Formats: sequence, C-alpha cells, structure tokens
Amino acid sequence: MSAPINIRDLAPGTSVVLGDGAVAEIVDNPRDGIWLLARYLSSPRDSTLVGREEMIFAQDVQAVRRAVGA
Repeated sequence: MSAPINIRDLAPGTSVVLGDGAVAEIVDNPRDGIWLLARYLSSPRDSTLVGREEMIFAQDVQAVRRAVGA
C-alpha cells in the first residue's frame, strides 16, 4: 500500500494519475483539500479531455507522477 497523498501539498506543474488511468497536470491548487484545477495530459476513457482544464476531486488522485530525472 502506498503512502497517502496530501492534496494540499501538490504544487502547480505536478502531474497526477487519476483513478480512471488519466494523467493530469495541476494548474492551480486552492489548498482546500478537496479540489484541484488540472489540465488533462492523457485520458484513456475520453480523448476529448486532453488539453482541457477541469476541476479534479481529491479522491480521484491515485498517484503523483514523478518528473523525468527527479
């Protein structure tokens, strides 16, 4: 089991993996612990989401994607 993700600590520019397998980059974090504004980088269920900015519910965040070289 992986460590819990503290949504409040996620900075803009961080990529996250969502429960449906989509990957999104955080655009803004209101630090309320509930929502993130993110831009979809990929979405296996709906390719029309790619490039769109959407509010992401904290419980949908499954993992933080590490930057290449980090």
